Amino acid sequence: MFGHITACFSVTPTGKRNKLDESRIHYLRRLNEPRAEDAGFDALWTSEMFHDPFLPLAAAASSTSRISLGTSIALAFVRSPWVTALSALDLDVLSGGRFILGLGTGLKRLNERWHGVAYGKPTPHIRECVKLIRLITERAHGGEPIRFSGQYYDVDIQGWQRPLAPTREKLPIYLAGVREGMIRTAAEVADGLLGHPIYSLRWINEVVLPSLARGLRETGRRREDFELCLAVCCAVDRDVAAARRAAAATIAFYATVNTYEPLFARFPHDVARIREGLMNGDQACMVDAVSEEMVDAFAVAGRPEEVKRQMAGYSQLSDSICLSPPDQLIDPGETERYREALLATFSD
Repeated sequence: MFGHITACFSVTPTGKRNKLDESRIHYLRRLNEPRAEDAGFDALWTSEMFHDPFLPLAAAASSTSRISLGTSIALAFVRSPWVTALSALDLDVLSGGRFILGLGTGLKRLNERWHGVAYGKPTPHIRECVKLIRLITERAHGGEPIRFSGQYYDVDIQGWQRPLAPTREKLPIYLAGVREGMIRTAAEVADGLLGHPIYSLRWINEVVLPSLARGLRETGRRREDFELCLAVCCAVDRDVAAARRAAAATIAFYATVNTYEPLFARFPHDVARIREGLMNGDQACMVDAVSEEMVDAFAVAGRPEEVKRQMAGYSQLSDSICLSPPDQLIDPGETERYREALLATFSD
């Protein structure tokens, strides 16, 4: 059923990838422990909101031997493609060919106000970024010139060769995407799509799968050569009401972000109340405004046996699943508790 692990603490069902979502600094101290691998998961992923996405995986590489190690996600525009490519190649060497480079655009405000970098038009920007990273990783060991000229990047690298043997011919690159354009771009230039934790089953069926199929068809690619990794906000607790409220907190947070408005189009009145709570600085009101229908649509929450049963709807639509604990508008200790519950529930 489930099987892929990750490190943003998420978990993936057996036979599928489990994603551990390491989102808190104190949890990073345990990244060099092989807990995810010992629990039977298949992949470990790191995120970037609270820490560097690459550095923790270097520690994990030294204490694991089987699981894949990936970024979910590293922000694509805040580093040069050259820096990103070298970090990816180094991690692939350290892990013995187990690294997956997961990239995403992030929000415009995050790029421009936090990092001071140009955002531009995200779809063509990340298309160029991935193509250039791919070019660098593929030519790094042969000494060939690396030339690229586009709207966002203009690179001319000559007389350089990486003094290490490549771990494998092609390093996998996955893209995060929510809307049709980015999903189609992932199908065009990447090896996989990293889903968002608040994808609903309806969004997956009506937007994600058709967009992915169209993108693959337009580029002449086969579905079996592309991985769809769905992320799911998952709260496991014997106290069902507590689990659902924790999930509601994460849903409330994302409902305030303009970029995600299309996902919440069926819940305009709930979203209006959530945003009213935000404007008033009342987080409890924000969470209270999340309806039971919203929790059912955007999360899986409840007792262990119930959660496993609810996961069937996602499992049949994906190649791998990333189960992410509630991590917004709740105490970090609660996130840690839900993370441990996911490990216990989905361990072999």
